[in-house]
Amino acid sequence: MATIQTLPEAATLLPAPSAPGAPALAARSFFYSVFKHRRLVIGVFLLVFLASTIMTLLRPRTWRATTKVLVKVGEAVQLAPAEAPSRSINVPLNPDVIAGEAEIVKSRQVLEEAVARLGIQPEAGTSLGEMVSGMQLALTVAPAPGSNVLQISYLGRHPDRAARLVNTLTDVYVDHHNRAYANEGIHSFYADQLRILEAEMKVAQHRLRAYLRRTKVVDADQEIHILNQDLQDAEKSLRGHRQKIRGGQRKLVEITAQLARTPAHVPYSEEYRANPTIQTFKDRLAGLEIERYQALQRYLPDDRHIRDKDEEIAKVRARLGEEKERVLNVETLQESAIYRELQRNRLTIEAALADLREREAPMAEHVSALRKHVHELRDQRFMINNLKQVADEKAYAFDLYWRKQEEARISEAMKTQSIVNVTVVERATPPLEPENGLLLPLLLGLASGLLVGAGMAIAVEYLNRRLRFEEEVEHYLELPVLAVIPELHTA
Repeated sequence: MATIQTLPEAATLLPAPSAPGAPALAARSFFYSVFKHRRLVIGVFLLVFLASTIMTLLRPRTWRATTKVLVKVGEAVQLAPAEAPSRSINVPLNPDVIAGEAEIVKSRQVLEEAVARLGIQPEAGTSLGEMVSGMQLALTVAPAPGSNVLQISYLGRHPDRAARLVNTLTDVYVDHHNRAYANEGIHSFYADQLRILEAEMKVAQHRLRAYLRRTKVVDADQEIHILNQDLQDAEKSLRGHRQKIRGGQRKLVEITAQLARTPAHVPYSEEYRANPTIQTFKDRLAGLEIERYQALQRYLPDDRHIRDKDEEIAKVRARLGEEKERVLNVETLQESAIYRELQRNRLTIEAALADLREREAPMAEHVSALRKHVHELRDQRFMINNLKQVADEKAYAFDLYWRKQEEARISEAMKTQSIVNVTVVERATPPLEPENGLLLPLLLGLASGLLVGAGMAIAVEYLNRRLRFEEEVEHYLELPVLAVIPELHTA
């Protein structure tokens, strides 16, 4: 068909959509261009398809491993009327929470810790920072549609390594998330104090048990009570014993005095005779009487010689009056029974006193030992009470801090209802199919080749500004077609 090369500047390959018959003209023009430049279309198609095929075959295979993490943003209490129970509902994920969790997952600290756990070393000529940056690009964090599940995906060259890496990365993320959202407050303080108090309580209890084993004390109060009873009985016995000694000593003194007053022997029989002294005094008195009488013949009665004789006569008479008529001539003595009984009693008392004195020292030593033991037990009771008081105080403090820790734990657990919590619900397994399979790239290469070839044909035809169809003449020139001259080689 002949063409006219006088197309206006505003002419286009496809007519305006509002023009009648425009879709048919556009389709006809499209197929005309493709058929006319079919060699170009086939060449471009083969070039694009072969290039995409070669690139698909040469590029490395990649596998995507994915873990799923349940993210709970907290609970909101939905109040209901009095006749219906209230219920709590989970708050859905929002973009801010997703962005925050994605930043935690992709953070350099999380990735470096995951790499350290797996022991991955960077390739030759690559630093650790460059490797972590590449891993950040291969990591994808996105929410599952219509749920509170966060999908963490990693694109790697090996399925097993990709699965291990994403699982380790998820574990590190959960730990880091818990540390980031953890409430390091009063609960941790009580936990630290509990560890300290538990150690101190065990030390105090060990000291108390060691002291009880060393002193062999079972019940200090009971033992002191028993020892006090024994001490009172021993002191009472000692006082009674000493009273016996003093009583025996008094008896001994009394018996000794009685012995001193009692003669050892008493007369058994006596034989008396006339006292010869009386006769002597009588003879002397008679002689003095004669001498006085003779003196009176020579002297007066008041003379000194007469008075001297009177005095001598008086003395002799006094002595004569003192003398007994009869004197003991022979006396038979025998041992006094009273003296013998007193002597026997004294010996008995002395023996009893000796025995009492011998027993006094052991009794006094026993009392002293009991007193010393009581004093030692009192000191031990004081020490035991101190150790027990310290152990009880530590146990009481431990129990108090344990209750406080439970209260703090419950309080913090209630507070964490409004904090983001994460839980791994599905761990990654090695993928069976690679992410970049052959079918999709080949289909894309096929479609791209067709589109590029057709586009090249349309572009070449677009640059050709000739009119090719009767419809174009009528459309652009707004004149009717009177006749059509066919091409000579087609006639």
